[in-house]
Amino acid sequence: MTLKELIPITEHTLLTPEEAAQILKISRYTVYKLIERGEIPARRLGNRKIRIDYDSLMQYLQGTPINSNSSESNNINIEKNGFNYVGSHDLSMELLTDFLNYGPSVKLQTHFKGSMEGLLALFRREAQFTGIHLWDEESQEYNLPFIKHMLPAEYFIVVNLVQRVQGCIVASGNPLNIHSWEDITKKGLRFVNRQRGSGTRLRFDQFLFGNKIPAKQIQGYNHEENTHIGVAYKIANKEADFGIGIQLAAQRLGLDFIPLFKERFDLVILKESEDTKEWQQILKVLNSAAFRRAIEQQAGYDTSLTGTIVYNN
Repeated sequence: MTLKELIPITEHTLLTPEEAAQILKISRYTVYKLIERGEIPARRLGNRKIRIDYDSLMQYLQGTPINSNSSESNNINIEKNGFNYVGSHDLSMELLTDFLNYGPSVKLQTHFKGSMEGLLALFRREAQFTGIHLWDEESQEYNLPFIKHMLPAEYFIVVNLVQRVQGCIVASGNPLNIHSWEDITKKGLRFVNRQRGSGTRLRFDQFLFGNKIPAKQIQGYNHEENTHIGVAYKIANKEADFGIGIQLAAQRLGLDFIPLFKERFDLVILKESEDTKEWQQILKVLNSAAFRRAIEQQAGYDTSLTGTIVYNN
């Protein structure tokens, strides 16, 4: 069943928040929060009714930015007076932004561009901190080898945000019997990839390289999406058979999920920004029980290291 079959869709359909929640597989409350943040445009009909344009909802599902605070474009509009995050996307970063908005005033600007782009932004001083999940096959270690390579003369701090499970996102019922890394090379399977520079793409490419599998053998290798939910959307809409992503994205769209690996998603900040009130407030949120509970309610997340300083030079 495709997304359009979940509810009757006609041209320029306007959805209620309840119908949007049904498509996104999230609560109505979360839909209202997304509307409030401007991530999903909505309009008022009369004094009390709120309606959401179907096309705008699909734009959100595919990971296409609707407001400038979550930009996927090539240009990063830096707020000189703000506290800027440029890096990989994750639900926990959205939750962190929400928690900051409810606490002391922290003007956090988020730009979801991928792990490698985040480190470059930190080097260029386009961001105060970034979020990355980059696996180094040689050292069998997350993140630190890449940070040291791209920021060789910098002093920095690495703090864990979350640990999360990534795996194969497949159609409900797993009709093509995908159960491991090896299965994704089956002939005829249509793949949907993540963008270059993302941690997920790097991990997939490392698997192909390590097993001497040419990229051209993977049908759809050059079909790229910028977010995990964008990958899941293509599979839910039967435009692809599988992709690599997080469990939450599969769950939201009623898809099956085959775990492949657990990864560490870390925040990186230069020491020159360590004493700012914004970073201190972020650390306070990371170490709060309420923030951890909010993350633990989502599938595929582990907060046992959340708020832990992983590295400090």
